[in-house]
Amino acid sequence: MSRLSVAFVVQGEGRGHMTQALALAGHLREAGHEIVHALVGTSPFRTTPEYFVNQIGAPIESFAAPTQVPDRAGRGVSIARSAGDAMRRLPRFVRSGHRIHRVTQGADVVVNFMDLVGGLSRLVFRTKAPCVAVAHNYVFRHPALTGVPGRSWVRSIVMGYVRATALRASSRVALSFDPLPETGRLVIAPPLLRPGLDDRTPRDEGYLLAYALNAGYGDLLAEWHRNRRDVTVHCYVDGGARALATEPAAGFHAHGLDQEGFLRHLEGCHAYVGTAGFESICEAWYLGKPALVIPTEGQYEQTLNAWDALRVGAARPGAYEDLDTFWSELPVPEPARVEAFRSWVRRAPEILVREVERAAMSGRAQA
Repeated sequence: MSRLSVAFVVQGEGRGHMTQALALAGHLREAGHEIVHALVGTSPFRTTPEYFVNQIGAPIESFAAPTQVPDRAGRGVSIARSAGDAMRRLPRFVRSGHRIHRVTQGADVVVNFMDLVGGLSRLVFRTKAPCVAVAHNYVFRHPALTGVPGRSWVRSIVMGYVRATALRASSRVALSFDPLPETGRLVIAPPLLRPGLDDRTPRDEGYLLAYALNAGYGDLLAEWHRNRRDVTVHCYVDGGARALATEPAAGFHAHGLDQEGFLRHLEGCHAYVGTAGFESICEAWYLGKPALVIPTEGQYEQTLNAWDALRVGAARPGAYEDLDTFWSELPVPEPARVEAFRSWVRRAPEILVREVERAAMSGRAQA
């Protein structure tokens, strides 16, 4: 197929959407296509990691986007604060939507990594460029996933949000832990895992690797470690040691966000604990690491991720209070399931590039 110009719109709230974008950018370039823009949603509570800026290989432009505001303890998500912040910044979101429309309308195809402003802008401004919407969250609309936890009204609100990120999309790609039957409304695809994971050789150096989405969770891990000096902990948190409320005890190492460092520590850890982000669960499973995943309070999407991880045997859901039990009774993933998952992940370039090319061809046919 002739060279395509591809624009990315990336939700900046979740680091996983950025690693998905990095992975897909590599696959598209290998297929001869070009990433011409990378628009990233930003908020006052998150930074755009340097690894994304350095590796995306395309002009980056930030735009104001809704965010999940941390609660007063700096741990979970405050619904009230998030709603208040969104109301205050609503005019900026409208301007962001118009900017996304202007920047992306000349591309052959747009890939939206679950950004709400990007989805709504296509409805309001009627952008003509075809769009492929990519996210794990779309998989929860699949009829095979029954028994999803949570109250029905909460599910309805969250799924409404998810649908809004894919408005007027030519294709909706649901990244899944495992192959699922195709449906008319969803394309099932493997996870888009960050470059370099294939080159890692898992080993056990005895330490616990942790990722804390918000600094308050890093403080909880440091508090646990004060009573478990026998365990060495490497904890990744935005801001590193400066983000923690108190200085941790010897043996607790706080790191800022660093892709290479995180993968190196994942490669050598005894076990992994972190918030229930889809990509980190996948990376731990890919390397056969026991994982305890703790949904961020107030973030229902992570409750769904934890449930889905348990469904396939990728990780054990829990809470920070479960760390002692987890460390003493590690849920080691079944080798056969790990190998099946690795085989599934290897199909990602084939399926994702095909969907982007298909959307572009459909757009050209309608032009």
